[in-house]
Amino acid sequence: MLKKIAGFIFLLGLVVALWLGFELKTSVVNVDKIVTIRLRSNWSMDSLANVLENEAGLENKEGFKTWATRLKYTEVKPCFLDVLPGDDLWSIIKRLKSLRKQVLMVVINPEFDMDKLIKAVSGKIQVDSAELAAALSSDSIMGEYGLNKYNWQVLFIPNSYEFYVSTDLQGFFAKMKKEQDLFWTKERLALAEGLGYTKMEVVNIASIVTKESHMKNEQTDIAGVYINRLKKGMKLQADPTVNFAKGKGGRVYYKDLNIQSAYNTYQNVGLPPGPICIPSPSSIDAVLNYQGHKYLFFCAKEDFSGYHNFAETYSQHQANAARWSAALDKEKQDKAELN
Repeated sequence: MLKKIAGFIFLLGLVVALWLGFELKTSVVNVDKIVTIRLRSNWSMDSLANVLENEAGLENKEGFKTWATRLKYTEVKPCFLDVLPGDDLWSIIKRLKSLRKQVLMVVINPEFDMDKLIKAVSGKIQVDSAELAAALSSDSIMGEYGLNKYNWQVLFIPNSYEFYVSTDLQGFFAKMKKEQDLFWTKERLALAEGLGYTKMEVVNIASIVTKESHMKNEQTDIAGVYINRLKKGMKLQADPTVNFAKGKGGRVYYKDLNIQSAYNTYQNVGLPPGPICIPSPSSIDAVLNYQGHKYLFFCAKEDFSGYHNFAETYSQHQANAARWSAALDKEKQDKAELN
């Protein structure tokens, strides 16, 4: 009799195990392509189940929550979950467990403005776009890093950085401050002091250099022009600052030079209130190691190479500018004839 009971219990357990295995391994989603869902730190298991139902067609919310608990996934962790066609409960929960400490790459590029930085960051880690915008615009928060709302760009060194998806605003800023300190070595700080500029002023000049040229081997010459102008008390007359003042890039026209803005260096002497973008490391080094020369002007070369013609006098600069303008007109005419 005991053998029969034991056999019955064994068979019952086998049936239950098979049934549970079948439940776990049965497709529970309704998608025909990969659906990526971003999980937030403030979600409950109910929230997660509801999103899976709405966005991936999860057919068994209660079963999902029950099996998540049994498989020891009881707390939603921030991550990006890919739901695949044919996914079952086991594959979804296993994937969720593997993503509890998901790492993603945040890329900060030269020339980033606030909007581009916010998009790059809030799309990868637990930093809300409005939260980051408010922090960058706050003198009190930026003041914790020795900065203000006009020079927040100084905190960021362009590079690719690994972050846990769960990283919050404080963690993000802490890593950026650490990377900034690593970049600003004693040697770089000594060079800035030798030039008579603060770190913030160097980055300010470098942001204009970054916008002026992507050619690393001429950035020291461009930096030299601006430093020569600063030393003489001349207006910088930097086109990129005009574009910053008007809020868009492109060609600068004479009418743009009259825009009333503290950033318009055609209207104001000295540096603008802060950097006009996050500068490239090469442009920062170009300022710190600028080329000593007598140039006060530069203009894009007429061969469209991306390089510039430099001049010591305004008359020389006018001749360079005329060649550039003629090249632009010819290019425009050639395009018109092709069309």
